Amino acid sequence: MSLKVGKDPVLPVFGLVDCNHFYGAVERVFRPDLANTPIVVLSSNDGCVIARTYDAKPFVKMGAPYFQIKDVLRKHGIVAFSSNYALYGQMSERVMTIIESMVCDSEVYSIDEIFCDFSGLPGNITDFGRQIRAKVLKHTGIPVGVGIAHTKTLAKLANHTAKRLQAQTGGVVDLCDSFKRDWVLRNTAVEEVWGVGRRM
Repeated sequence: MSLKVGKDPVLPVFGLVDCNHFYGAVERVFRPDLANTPIVVLSSNDGCVIARTYDAKPFVKMGAPYFQIKDVLRKHGIVAFSSNYALYGQMSERVMTIIESMVCDSEVYSIDEIFCDFSGLPGNITDFGRQIRAKVLKHTGIPVGVGIAHTKTLAKLANHTAKRLQAQTGGVVDLCDSFKRDWVLRNTAVEEVWGVGRRM
């Protein structure tokens, strides 16, 4: 189908909803007393670190063997949890079901990420992203970030920015606006862009 001369093509709008530090967030749902306590989650048989909340990241590297970091965890008041994949799977289903009920089309990308089709939605898309965040948090206790853009790669970048600058963005970033998109691209290391990475 050809577009009429003088008509701009209608671009798709993708939303990426990504749970913040998902495994740790799930543990906090059932341990609300740890809401402000750094958490790491360990692999099967407590071998190594496979997940960290934001406040644990400065002190513990991903993949660090548990037996080597016990003193570091104690020093910084970091709580370690054995992984519970059945629980994480159940919580993921709850999160995804809520998001799927709010959009016409979606694609679950991983246990804590889902792409949504925001194309043609009426009203302010950023406000809609905030509605998703609020509903997921209310019904599951899991915080999420929402990235919005005309491509999936840029939606991932928008999501990354929403988390990196959460205080300024409120956890939702829309890069459909070219000015915002260009600012984010200028201020993001190329290896942080999904699909590029350090090796490329």
